[in-house]
Amino acid sequence: MQFDNLTDYTLQLLWHTYWKTKEQFDRSIDTYQNWVMFAVESGSFHYEIGREKGIASDDDIILCPPGQAFKRKIITPLALHFIGYNIQTHSKDELLLPQVKVTPKDRKRLSSNFSYLRRLHLSLDKRSTSRKQWIINDIWQLICDELEADPIQHNAFPSLDSQDDLMNRAADWILKHAYEPIHLKELAEKIGLSPVQLTRRFQQAFRMTPTELIKRLRMHRAAKLLLDTNLTLEQISEKCGYDNGFYLSRVFTNFMNITPSKYREENYL
Repeated sequence: MQFDNLTDYTLQLLWHTYWKTKEQFDRSIDTYQNWVMFAVESGSFHYEIGREKGIASDDDIILCPPGQAFKRKIITPLALHFIGYNIQTHSKDELLLPQVKVTPKDRKRLSSNFSYLRRLHLSLDKRSTSRKQWIINDIWQLICDELEADPIQHNAFPSLDSQDDLMNRAADWILKHAYEPIHLKELAEKIGLSPVQLTRRFQQAFRMTPTELIKRLRMHRAAKLLLDTNLTLEQISEKCGYDNGFYLSRVFTNFMNITPSKYREENYL
């Protein structure tokens, strides 16, 4: 899968519909022939696309690829932009996204784009259509900023769904406790295996050891905290399950090939 150079892609607008107050979807599940974007101004709904599911709310954007079943149910009434589009690129590779929900950090710019789309949503003249075309591509750039901001975000969360139910249980336990002091012996005892058996079987199920998964999860959190907060390395280490900032720095540098301070400096907006 390639997630690089997302900004090289251009969205070609097919349609745009806006609802000021949408209380329910006409269908609880739908499949589209083109890419669709559900951009939420306010309200919330539950979504499920493939193996990803969750709740989308204010300023969240859901991107659904063509041919994917899109399950959804409104929780609170939505102010919603429903946008259909094709993706234009010179690449021969199919665009595969690391996630379907994106929340742009530049809320001011996103709000401005939403405002223009509201004004233009009933306009079909050539100039209005051209402006909407520009606006959805500006939203796409905001989306790309999020998807490309964290170089490990794209591979931090591999598919954790195997045919081994016992290992699925082990993975779920790790996801819940990854940022706490973890002893694999405790996990192994919970599922009736030895630590060696757990590691070998987990590797077969997910192509990584439990320790490798824990490290990926912790590094993902550490990277996001470095960019999204002003916390010190010592404070971040506490939130990532490490004893101190010195050890976190060593692990982070080995994993990312860049020191935490340099990572924060080069990626901070």
